[in-house]
This record gives sequence, C-alpha cells and structure tokens, in this order.
Amino acid sequence: MQQHSQGKNFMNGDVRGIELSAYTRPTPPKDTGLHRYQFIVFEQPDDKTPSLSPQEKSSLGNWDPQAFVQRFGLTGPVASLQFLTQNHKD
Repeated sequence: MQQHSQGKNFMNGDVRGIELSAYTRPTPPKDTGLHRYQFIVFEQPDDKTPSLSPQEKSSLGNWDPQAFVQRFGLTGPVASLQFLTQNHKD
C-alpha cells in the first residue's frame, strides 16, 4: 500500500492536526484503469504519539498500515472515505 498523507492530533473534528507526511495527489499511470484511494481515521491513545520512521518518511511505497496501527495502539477506524480515480487520458 502506498501512503499519500498522514496526520495526528485531530481533535473533535478540527482537521488542523500535525502533518506526518504531506498530501500527495493521486497520479495513476495511463492505461491502468481505476485506482482506489482511502482516507482512514483512527482514534489515537493519549499515551502514544504516532510518528514515521526514517524509512517510512523517505518512501511512499511499501507502507504497512496494519503494522502502523498496531505499533501505536490506534483503535477504530472511526471514519473513512474511499474514492476511485483513473488517469485523465484514459
């Protein structure tokens, strides 16, 4: 799975939390059909502060969301959004 954006410390609907990785817009390659993108919100425990490892920061690909959720004890998901998109030339 590829990460396109991460943040932490969103409080009561306030989306001005701390950015862990900048948003990267979808750019599906030409002739590859539809691609699915998801935004998933988890509850963050008070005693842990999520962060990205140097490897996670340097690479968007090969990211393991389940390992990230387990490493920081996140619960949920409490909200999600999913959409499909394709290359504008298809």
